[in-house]
Amino acid sequence: MKIKKYHFWLLFFFIIFGFTFSLIIWTVKSAVDTPVYEDRSFLSSYHIVDGDYNSMMMDNKEFLNSYSVVFNINGHKVGLETDDIFLGQRSLEKNHKHRDFLKVGENSISVSIKDKNSSSIISNAKIELLLTRAIESNGDLDITDFKYIMGEYKTLASVPIKGHWNLTGKVTVNNKKGYFFIKTNTKR
Repeated sequence: MKIKKYHFWLLFFFIIFGFTFSLIIWTVKSAVDTPVYEDRSFLSSYHIVDGDYNSMMMDNKEFLNSYSVVFNINGHKVGLETDDIFLGQRSLEKNHKHRDFLKVGENSISVSIKDKNSSSIISNAKIELLLTRAIESNGDLDITDFKYIMGEYKTLASVPIKGHWNLTGKVTVNNKKGYFFIKTNTKR
């Protein structure tokens, strides 16, 4: 039996089809095998933050009208900020204002809260922070054990490895909530 010209075209078609189909199978398999980490910014799921983001920022504005909050992270002072949520991690490579706030090992975090109207120090606040790696959530550190000592809420947080970190959280005083989000990294 003699091989006809259309047999080559048919063979070529099956080879291309088989290669394309195997690439589709490989793409689906690699997508299924890739781990998915849930973003817990502002100590809520992505879906809640996405749906309530505008009301959360309005709550933050109201909170900042009533209270002055200063976070002291290893000697770096920062207010109740959320602007970093719009930045990528690459912004830390340049001269970002929140660069090198953390170090591997023990980190000191203190928070002072004052009432803007009476200038009194708030002693009944609830502070919840979450320190999470920018690319995965299996190393998340919940920081909630603040101790009120001489007008400040203080705690220690242990950072296990170098890298880029997100520090996000919520401060609650008398049913008013303020939100916090910064991107930082460990010192090189």
